[in-house]
Parts: sequence; structure tokens; C-alpha cells
Amino acid sequence: MSSAVHHTDVLIVGGGPSGASAAISLLNYSNCSVTLVEQSDFNQTRVGEHVSASIFDLIDYLKLSKSDFEEDSFIPSYASKAYWGSDLVRTTNSIFTTEESTYQMNREKFDFKLIEVAAERGATIFPRTKCIHYEQLADKSWKISLSHPEQKSFMIHAQYLVDASGRSGNVCRKVGAPSHQYDILMGVGLFLERSDTYFEHILESVDLGWWYAACLPDHKMVVTFFSDADLISQNKWHQLEAWKSQLQKTKQIKLLFDGNQALSNKLWIRNAQTQMSDVRSIDRFVAIGDAAVSFDPISSMGIGFAISSACFATKHIAQELEGSAQTIDVFQEDIVRNFNQYQQIKSGYYQKEKRWPDSLFWQRRHQNR
Repeated sequence: MSSAVHHTDVLIVGGGPSGASAAISLLNYSNCSVTLVEQSDFNQTRVGEHVSASIFDLIDYLKLSKSDFEEDSFIPSYASKAYWGSDLVRTTNSIFTTEESTYQMNREKFDFKLIEVAAERGATIFPRTKCIHYEQLADKSWKISLSHPEQKSFMIHAQYLVDASGRSGNVCRKVGAPSHQYDILMGVGLFLERSDTYFEHILESVDLGWWYAACLPDHKMVVTFFSDADLISQNKWHQLEAWKSQLQKTKQIKLLFDGNQALSNKLWIRNAQTQMSDVRSIDRFVAIGDAAVSFDPISSMGIGFAISSACFATKHIAQELEGSAQTIDVFQEDIVRNFNQYQQIKSGYYQKEKRWPDSLFWQRRHQNR
């Protein structure tokens, strides 16, 4: 990377499914040049994703097919076992899925393939690169200062800026797009080496949160406890022994540890809050995926929304850069409508659990938002 300014029509910040899908969509359906910046080297561990068969309609829009992905990128699954609202098991899909056929996704393989396709179709990709400063010029274009660990600082001049940075919403914060956070949910989890025993996804509520366990590709499994950030901090559930102690409150999830070896003694911690950004006050800027709206993991909406929001947003971006009237407000208004529907459905789902009326966690979920 030289000190010269790199020029592009669209700069996408974030190389996850939303960012990569936005790049592919723009390259497929417009004449825009695309640059994608990702802070990592694309090798970080990703938690598996439970998706419905509608994912294949989305990748079809990207001019990809299921066969383009590596074997075992999508492992068929059939519903989940939920211990929610009572000790009796019931079979359920995610709160937004009614299809019986669902899939456990290999996120490493899936994410890498999307980035690979974006590069093959003409995107310029800068990995291990951090955006330092954003400046919007008088003509509404953007000048971004970036840093690379080896090749130091450089500049990008872009006609349009896209925040695909995930739940952190880094770009939204730095350019002043308002964001509202609705809860402080977090996930604390552990990866285990799975024995030959296969199980369906298991969801189990407890007094101060809920647990989720799922089989992953390559004979792995993930066990995650979801609770509020303050409760996790107060009870030290981010520490392994306290986490295991809380695990013993479960009746089903704890049984999965029998014969399954933990891959690490260190827990991973991820934000899982519901939040929404509003980009209508900023010209030539949009947020997609988790940077636009981050959903409660119980909804299983992450990947599907990441891709669909990217595809819809890029239609508006291309129209605006090709001289049509600005329509990104239409995109944001649609985001708001869908978010309000999600909030109602999510609230109804949490209302089904009434066994711990004195629990702060469940009291928060039962409040009208």
C-alpha cells in the first residue's frame, strides 16, 4: 500500500457475511467499484449459525449455489429441543422459522467463500486494516484514513460508505449515526470436542438466563449461556468455574459434558444485545447486518438478515450513485418496520417463561418495551 489515495465508489467496512454479500451484490448488479476493509485476517473463531432453508434463496440472489460451498458447509438439522416455560421438552424452530428443514452452518467455510467470491468478482480487499478516521467532504464523498500493521497508513476516497462492522457498529458511532440499545444480553460460551453422539439443538431456560447447545461441523459442539451483562459481571460467569456452577442448574445441557472434552479452558464472551441504528441523518452512508440491527440470538435471524439487508441496501446505493433520487430512507424505514415486528414476536416468546417471577433477568424480559 503506497501513500497515494485509493479511489473507490463504495467502501465497505467489515468482511463478515453482510459486508461480503454487499460487495458481491454491487459487483453483480451495478457498475460500482467496491473496496472492502476488514480489521482481522479472517481467521478468528466463529460461532456456528442455525439457519433455515431460505438461506439458499439469498445465496442464489448472489449468483451462487449450495454446491459452490465446501462440503459440510450446511449440515441438515430438524428443529430444536426446547425446555422453555416448563421442564417438559417440546420441539421448536426459531421464533421466526416455521420450516422443518434447518441447517447448522459452518461459519468459517461460509464466510471465507463469500470473501473469496467478492475478490474473484472484482472487489479490492484490505485485510488486517483498521479505519482510523472518517471525514465527509463538501460533495458528500468520504475520505478515510486507514492503518495496516506492516504497510502503515494510507487513504481511501469513497463516494459511499457502508458500515458492516457487526454489533460494534464502529462506523456508525464514529460518523455520528444514532443507535438505540434495548437490552444488555451477552453470551458466554465454550467449544467442546464432540463424541460420536449427535444431538439436536437444545434450548433450556434457567432462573437468570438461558442456555443453548448445538453440534458444529468437524465433531465440535458449542455450549453458551445467555444472560445480562451486569448479572454476568456480578456473578463472575465469565470465569470458567462460576460458569460451570451455573451450568449445574440445568437439567439437560449439563449432561452434554459427559464424555465431551473442552477445547479450551478459556470462555469466549460476545455481545448479544438487541439494538438498532438510524442512518437517515447522514448522506451517502448506510449500515447493514448487525451494524443496522442486532437481534437476540434466540431469533436465529443473524445470517439471513445480514445477507438480505446487504442486498436490499446495495440496490439503493447503486441507484443513488447512478443518479437516481436518494432512496436510502426507504431502506431505513423498512428496517424500522421489520424491527418493530421482531420486538413484538420476541417479547411474546419470552413471555412464555413464567417460572421465575422474582428473577431480574425475566422481569426485564416481561416489561413492555
